Amino acid sequence: MHGGIYGMADNRILVTKAALQENDQADWNAFIQLLALTDYDELAPQQRAAHLVFWYESEVQNGGHLQYFTNNSYERSEEALRSLVELGAGGHARVLEQALTRWRSAARLRPADALEYVAVALEGEFDDLDTAFHDCEVTLIQVLRRHFVEHEGKFIVRE
Repeated sequence: MHGGIYGMADNRILVTKAALQENDQADWNAFIQLLALTDYDELAPQQRAAHLVFWYESEVQNGGHLQYFTNNSYERSEEALRSLVELGAGGHARVLEQALTRWRSAARLRPADALEYVAVALEGEFDDLDTAFHDCEVTLIQVLRRHFVEHEGKFIVRE
């Protein structure tokens, strides 16, 4: 690993003092690295809610709720909804709940390729909920940052 981040210990990332001296965000970067690069099933139970919130945020930021649902995130969407509530993101939970209701209201086939995905996305079925996601008072990055500060020891080990 790079930047003084040396590996894993008990499902947590090790962050060195040197890394923190070099980059005062090394601990946050390690947290994000853990959430982004570790499979859900490999995470400790106390890490999973943050992982699900991170991926919901990442997918919607990158391509809206349509992308969230078509990139296999749908499989854990109910758990993601509970995770949003658990981490204090009630506004986002309400948006996801509405998006889930809409998603389930129609038969869905995964787009065959990128062109088909773009055609479906241009229909704008989730545009209003994507806007509602962005209009929430607190961002999910702020929610994740607060969660990290409150539970740092569950995600990283300072060495």
